Amino acid sequence: MLAVALSTVAPSRAQAPTLTIAADLSATGWIGVRVQGPPGAVVTLTESGDAVRDVTVGADGTAVAARALPWRCDRRTRTIVATAPGLPPASVRTVTPSCAERFALRIAKQAVRAARPVKVRVTDRWRSSEVTPTVCLRMRGRDVDCSPVRLRPAAATRRVALHPIRPGTASVTLDTPWTSPQRVALRVRPRGRHLRVVAAGDSMVQVLDHILADRLRGATVRSDAHISTGITKPWMLDWPAHAQRIARLRRPDATVVFLGANDGFALRRPGGSDDAPCCSRPWIDAYAARARAMMRALARRGAGRVYWLTLPTPRSRAFATVFRAVNAALRDAARSYPRQVRLIDTGRVFTPGGRFRQTIRRHGKTVSVRQADGVHLSPAGDAIAASLVVAAMRRDGLR
Repeated sequence: MLAVALSTVAPSRAQAPTLTIAADLSATGWIGVRVQGPPGAVVTLTESGDAVRDVTVGADGTAVAARALPWRCDRRTRTIVATAPGLPPASVRTVTPSCAERFALRIAKQAVRAARPVKVRVTDRWRSSEVTPTVCLRMRGRDVDCSPVRLRPAAATRRVALHPIRPGTASVTLDTPWTSPQRVALRVRPRGRHLRVVAAGDSMVQVLDHILADRLRGATVRSDAHISTGITKPWMLDWPAHAQRIARLRRPDATVVFLGANDGFALRRPGGSDDAPCCSRPWIDAYAARARAMMRALARRGAGRVYWLTLPTPRSRAFATVFRAVNAALRDAARSYPRQVRLIDTGRVFTPGGRFRQTIRRHGKTVSVRQADGVHLSPAGDAIAASLVVAAMRRDGLR
């Protein structure tokens, strides 16, 4: 009996102290950690072998690190390990939210004027700084101004300014390596109160310019017609140099060019000392080089748009040979400026298949579109050409 009594009151072996760890994602942008263990234990938190911080277990057997680690876009699955001297380690695995809804993009106004700043606001709902988003102003598929958004820790919002250089439709995009691009549409109006348009060329542009002035309500349209001139006739007018004057003095937001019906004279070969006859390949290259110089000047480093009309096939076969060469040169030249220069293909409407037509069917009606000379457009033809130009401007957001 005595032996039984003694075994009953003998102390049992005490349970060994342990650590437990749990993660908390209730605070946006942060992983919180809760550790339980023996009071007074100093616990080291690590992730992938890197020390995060030390916490001390309180008298209640608990230690809390409310903001132990920030959420990350590049690493959503996180494993945190807790270690303390003399105790077996403990770990917890958690998956943080994706970055899909992390950033918000806002612009102050949906319409601004060219050369004035677009005020952009970027909000980081996580209030972290491990990601630097990039915001860009895009026009015609090209970034015209970009800026990194360097967010400070604990700062939710950062404002940046982007600068459009010409009128038209635009968008502001926000991008990071881990999120889909965000876009906000924007309309860029002309610098002044009115769109500045110059209609330049030979006699082909003479009626078109007046129709454009009527169609482009609210715009200032200036005519710059020089009869009988051409790119191959510099003794009458040096068109590449004249284009520079137009850009410098008029500063057009858009330039409409209808030119080339008087061309066909020999041109100096690019980089050569002799002249190339029309309408050889060297002649086309030489013509394209001069047209390209005009386009470059009128584009005004992206501040202007160029709408260049090709020549519709004429009645005369001799003229048709020249017109085909001119159009080939214009296509070559325009490829150098795909976002600033738009060729208006008049042949597609007036002479499909490269065949001269005195009349065409338009909106269910037969319309006479050529003058008696078989070269110039009739007033009705010019009205159709003007509609093509206006439609192109509208697609570019200028109207």
